[in-house]
Amino acid sequence: MRILMMLTAGRGSRSSRPLGLHHVIEPYYVLQDAGTEVVVVSLLGGDPPFRGSRTWSAQAITALERFRGDRQARDAISDTLAFAQIFPEDFDGGICIGALERQAEGDDAVAALRLVTALLASGKRVAVVPGDLFAPQAPLEGVPTTGDQVRSPRLAAKALLAALDA
Repeated sequence: MRILMMLTAGRGSRSSRPLGLHHVIEPYYVLQDAGTEVVVVSLLGGDPPFRGSRTWSAQAITALERFRGDRQARDAISDTLAFAQIFPEDFDGGICIGALERQAEGDDAVAALRLVTALLASGKRVAVVPGDLFAPQAPLEGVPTTGDQVRSPRLAAKALLAALDA
């Protein structure tokens, strides 16, 4: 199984809250531990900017310790593909972490919205963890969407796996 992880906050985004590393590595490991191949993408590709976090959950600390010793995960997350390099038909599902909004043409959130829409149009499951609690409009109805809490990305990854197993 192959899952697309779309990062929409940070460089090139209008999202008011950039992603912390823990927003990415926790769901990355949930998906990887379930036996999926995780492909990480961002607007421009390369190394997405992450903000620091003042508080980390026990799971986030464990994931960070694991990440420090995991060269494959560090490479996947620090050398992301660009949205323009992605073909939705190559994936079984996706998870979008960060703002998913209709903004100016060419913005990363719009590129993510297009990818999410393309995945859904082909009958694939998608989980969305909005950075700004944006409620997606049609044609995104039925997307498993979680809240904007610290544990939301990890829970979204679990919800995606459950939806794919159903």
